[in-house]
Amino acid sequence: MDIRYFRTHEKLVEFTWPPIISEEILMELKQVASYLNEFYGEGIKEIRKGYNSLSLRLHVDISDLDCQELIAEFKNLPLNKGQVKSKTWHFPVFYGGTDGKDLVKLSKIHRMEPEEIIQLHSAPSYFLHFYGFLPGFMYLGGLDPKLFTPRKEQPERIIKGGSVAIGGHQTGIYPQDSPGGWYAIGKCPVHIFDIKTDPPVQAQVGDYIRFLEVDKQTFDEIHHLSALGKYKLNYD
Repeated sequence: MDIRYFRTHEKLVEFTWPPIISEEILMELKQVASYLNEFYGEGIKEIRKGYNSLSLRLHVDISDLDCQELIAEFKNLPLNKGQVKSKTWHFPVFYGGTDGKDLVKLSKIHRMEPEEIIQLHSAPSYFLHFYGFLPGFMYLGGLDPKLFTPRKEQPERIIKGGSVAIGGHQTGIYPQDSPGGWYAIGKCPVHIFDIKTDPPVQAQVGDYIRFLEVDKQTFDEIHHLSALGKYKLNYD
């Protein structure tokens, strides 16, 4: 696979893979990051992963020749997807209602019934590529192409925490109140980010996310238990 580098500083470099959203690329990024930590960890301050990139902040200087030699090492790694263990997490969602106010709007955009939107949205297993934008905001791959929707031209001032939304080729859950330009189609009753826990999120990069439709009564019950810290997400 084609890998390139961009050295912005003697101690800062970014390696990039082809610009596509791919589980294969993420698995390769995870194994390359593990390799770097094992063999070069003492010289690395921080590794950050994106959809198709690894950014390194270093304690030591790195040259163009060093970068080229590292790329050669990456390409010779015996990459094995089986080395990465994944869980599938089940997030309950109450679709529509006050916090899913854009469900009807989205159904009009796509000329579908709201029930079809819900069915298409809750069917896939979404791949968790990374966290970003907000603490606990999951970047998920796997949205049905029928639901691809350009972001709103005029973003909302506030999208409520827990809102399940669609924007562009992605879907996700807003972990807290935030401005945003995605279409909110439902709400998850579970607090998905808690700074007091370690780690503060349960689902990890490389895991899968499923959305489970629940009724309003079940939503309220789970929301109450989650607020008390007594609800645990299911996974398999």
